[in-house]
Amino acid sequence: MSPVPIEFPAEGLSDGIVRLRLMGDADIPAIVEAVRDPEIPRYTRVPEPYGEGDARHWQRMASAGLRAGTDLPTLIVDAEDGRVLGAVAVHNLDPASGRCSAGYWVAATERGRGFARRGLTLLCRFAFDELGAQRIELWIEPANGSSLRVAEATGFHREGLLRSFMPIGDVRRDMLMYSLLPKDLR
Repeated sequence: MSPVPIEFPAEGLSDGIVRLRLMGDADIPAIVEAVRDPEIPRYTRVPEPYGEGDARHWQRMASAGLRAGTDLPTLIVDAEDGRVLGAVAVHNLDPASGRCSAGYWVAATERGRGFARRGLTLLCRFAFDELGAQRIELWIEPANGSSLRVAEATGFHREGLLRSFMPIGDVRRDMLMYSLLPKDLR
Protein backbone atom coordinates (compact mmCIF):
# COMPACT_ATOMS: atom_id res chain seq x y z
CA MET A 1 0.00 0.00 0.00
CA SER A 2 1.47 3.36 -1.00
CA PRO A 3 1.67 6.17 1.55
CA VAL A 4 -1.14 8.69 1.76
CA PRO A 5 0.35 12.17 2.24
CA ILE A 6 -1.09 14.29 5.03
CA GLU A 7 -3.04 17.25 3.71
CA PHE A 8 -2.84 20.14 6.15
CA PRO A 9 -4.90 23.28 5.55
CA ALA A 10 -2.88 26.05 3.89
CA GLU A 11 -4.27 28.55 6.42
CA GLY A 12 -3.39 26.20 9.29
CA LEU A 13 -5.56 25.64 12.35
CA SER A 14 -6.50 28.39 14.79
CA ASP A 15 -8.45 28.96 17.98
CA GLY A 16 -8.12 32.75 17.67
CA ILE A 17 -5.17 32.92 20.10
CA VAL A 18 -2.70 30.54 18.43
CA ARG A 19 -2.42 29.18 14.93
CA LEU A 20 -0.72 25.96 13.87
CA ARG A 21 1.05 26.07 10.55
CA LEU A 22 3.76 24.27 8.67
CA MET A 23 7.29 25.64 8.97
CA GLY A 24 9.06 27.59 6.27
CA ASP A 25 12.59 28.80 5.62
CA ALA A 26 11.86 32.15 7.28
CA ASP A 27 11.14 30.32 10.58
CA ILE A 28 14.63 28.80 10.90
CA PRO A 29 16.18 31.64 12.98
CA ALA A 30 13.25 31.69 15.45
CA ILE A 31 13.34 27.91 15.80
CA VAL A 32 17.10 27.90 16.43
CA GLU A 33 16.78 30.69 19.01
CA ALA A 34 13.96 28.91 20.87
CA VAL A 35 15.52 25.45 20.86
CA ARG A 36 18.83 26.72 22.21
CA ASP A 37 17.05 27.09 25.55
CA PRO A 38 18.60 24.32 27.72
CA GLU A 39 15.18 23.18 28.99
CA ILE A 40 14.19 21.85 25.54
CA PRO A 41 17.08 19.39 25.03
CA ARG A 42 16.87 18.55 28.75
CA TYR A 43 13.50 16.85 28.20
CA THR A 44 13.50 16.01 24.48
CA ARG A 45 15.66 14.33 21.87
CA VAL A 46 16.51 17.67 20.27
CA PRO A 47 20.30 17.83 19.76
CA GLU A 48 22.47 20.07 21.88
CA PRO A 49 24.00 22.35 20.77
CA TYR A 50 21.32 23.22 18.21
CA GLY A 51 22.07 25.17 15.06
CA GLU A 52 20.71 26.12 11.67
CA GLY A 53 21.73 22.77 10.18
CA ASP A 54 19.66 20.97 12.83
CA ALA A 55 16.63 23.14 12.08
CA ARG A 56 16.97 22.50 8.34
CA HIS A 57 17.29 18.76 9.00
CA TRP A 58 14.07 18.93 11.07
CA GLN A 59 12.41 20.79 8.19
CA ARG A 60 13.44 18.06 5.71
CA MET A 61 12.25 15.31 8.07
CA ALA A 62 8.95 17.17 8.55
CA SER A 63 8.40 17.30 4.78
CA ALA A 64 9.24 13.61 4.44
CA GLY A 65 6.83 12.69 7.24
CA LEU A 66 4.03 14.69 5.64
CA ARG A 67 4.62 12.99 2.28
CA ALA A 68 4.72 9.55 3.94
CA GLY A 69 1.57 10.24 5.95
CA THR A 70 3.31 9.41 9.24
CA ASP A 71 4.19 12.75 10.82
CA LEU A 72 2.63 16.18 11.13
CA PRO A 73 5.03 18.69 12.70
CA THR A 74 3.62 22.20 13.06
CA LEU A 75 4.69 25.47 14.55
CA ILE A 76 2.56 27.17 17.19
CA VAL A 77 2.43 30.84 16.22
CA ASP A 78 0.62 33.88 17.57
CA ALA A 79 -2.70 34.13 15.69
CA GLU A 80 -2.31 37.91 15.28
CA ASP A 81 1.34 38.63 14.58
CA GLY A 82 2.57 35.19 13.46
CA ARG A 83 5.61 35.04 15.77
CA VAL A 84 6.83 31.54 16.61
CA LEU A 85 5.74 30.48 20.10
CA GLY A 86 6.64 26.80 19.94
CA ALA A 87 5.97 23.57 18.10
CA VAL A 88 3.61 20.62 18.35
CA ALA A 89 3.61 17.44 16.28
CA VAL A 90 2.11 14.02 15.88
CA HIS A 91 4.53 11.25 14.97
CA ASN A 92 4.44 7.65 13.82
CA LEU A 93 0.83 7.77 12.70
CA ASP A 94 -0.20 4.18 12.03
CA PRO A 95 -3.50 3.97 10.13
CA ALA A 96 -3.83 0.22 10.83
CA SER A 97 -3.84 0.67 14.62
CA GLY A 98 -5.07 4.27 14.75
CA ARG A 99 -2.18 5.12 17.08
CA CYS A 100 0.35 7.93 17.06
CA SER A 101 2.47 9.87 19.51
CA ALA A 102 2.71 13.59 20.08
CA GLY A 103 5.29 16.06 21.33
CA TYR A 104 5.59 19.78 21.93
CA TRP A 105 7.86 22.56 23.11
CA VAL A 106 7.35 26.26 23.80
CA ALA A 107 9.95 29.04 23.64
CA ALA A 108 11.12 30.10 27.11
CA THR A 109 9.80 33.64 26.67
CA GLU A 110 6.31 32.31 25.86
CA ARG A 111 5.85 29.67 28.59
CA GLY A 112 3.11 29.71 31.19
CA ARG A 113 0.46 31.29 28.94
CA GLY A 114 -1.36 28.16 27.74
CA PHE A 115 0.12 28.05 24.24
CA ALA A 116 1.25 24.40 24.46
CA ARG A 117 -2.22 23.30 25.63
CA ARG A 118 -3.93 25.29 22.89
CA GLY A 119 -1.61 23.92 20.20
CA LEU A 120 -1.85 20.34 21.46
CA THR A 121 -5.65 20.56 21.59
CA LEU A 122 -5.87 21.86 18.01
CA LEU A 123 -3.51 19.22 16.65
CA CYS A 124 -5.10 16.32 18.54
CA ARG A 125 -8.57 17.33 17.29
CA PHE A 126 -7.19 17.40 13.72
CA ALA A 127 -5.52 13.98 14.21
CA PHE A 128 -8.78 12.47 15.45
CA ASP A 129 -11.06 14.14 12.90
CA GLU A 130 -8.88 14.13 9.78
CA LEU A 131 -6.09 11.57 10.19
CA GLY A 132 -8.01 8.65 11.66
CA ALA A 133 -6.17 8.61 14.97
CA GLN A 134 -7.95 6.71 17.74
CA ARG A 135 -5.24 6.97 20.41
CA ILE A 136 -2.53 9.59 20.87
CA GLU A 137 0.33 8.88 23.26
CA LEU A 138 2.70 11.18 25.11
CA TRP A 139 5.89 10.05 26.83
CA ILE A 140 6.90 12.59 29.46
CA GLU A 141 9.84 12.54 31.84
CA PRO A 142 8.48 12.53 35.43
CA ALA A 143 10.51 15.65 36.36
CA ASN A 144 8.95 17.70 33.54
CA GLY A 145 6.12 19.20 35.60
CA SER A 146 5.13 21.80 32.99
CA SER A 147 4.65 19.15 30.31
CA LEU A 148 2.68 16.93 32.69
CA ARG A 149 0.31 19.85 33.43
CA VAL A 150 -0.17 20.51 29.69
CA ALA A 151 -1.02 16.85 29.06
CA GLU A 152 -3.54 16.69 31.89
CA ALA A 153 -5.16 20.03 30.96
CA THR A 154 -5.66 18.70 27.42
CA GLY A 155 -7.39 15.55 28.71
CA PHE A 156 -4.57 12.99 28.53
CA HIS A 157 -4.70 10.17 31.10
CA ARG A 158 -1.65 8.87 32.92
CA GLU A 159 -1.24 5.14 32.33
CA GLY A 160 2.04 4.26 34.00
CA LEU A 161 5.80 4.50 34.21
CA LEU A 162 7.93 3.17 31.36
CA ARG A 163 11.29 2.37 32.93
CA SER A 164 14.46 3.22 30.98
CA PHE A 165 12.23 3.96 28.00
CA MET A 166 13.99 6.62 25.97
CA PRO A 167 17.50 7.98 25.53
CA ILE A 168 17.70 11.71 26.17
CA GLY A 169 21.20 12.91 25.48
CA ASP A 170 23.48 10.12 26.68
CA VAL A 171 21.15 8.77 29.37
CA ARG A 172 18.21 6.37 29.19
CA ARG A 173 15.29 7.99 30.98
CA ASP A 174 12.08 6.79 32.57
CA MET A 175 8.96 8.20 30.94
CA LEU A 176 5.38 8.48 32.08
CA MET A 177 2.94 7.14 29.49
CA TYR A 178 -0.10 9.32 28.84
CA SER A 179 -2.85 8.61 26.34
CA LEU A 180 -5.72 10.55 24.79
CA LEU A 181 -8.79 9.03 23.19
CA PRO A 182 -11.25 11.10 21.14
CA LYS A 183 -13.76 11.25 24.02
CA ASP A 184 -11.06 12.59 26.40
CA LEU A 185 -10.13 15.73 24.46
CA ARG A 186 -11.07 18.91 26.32
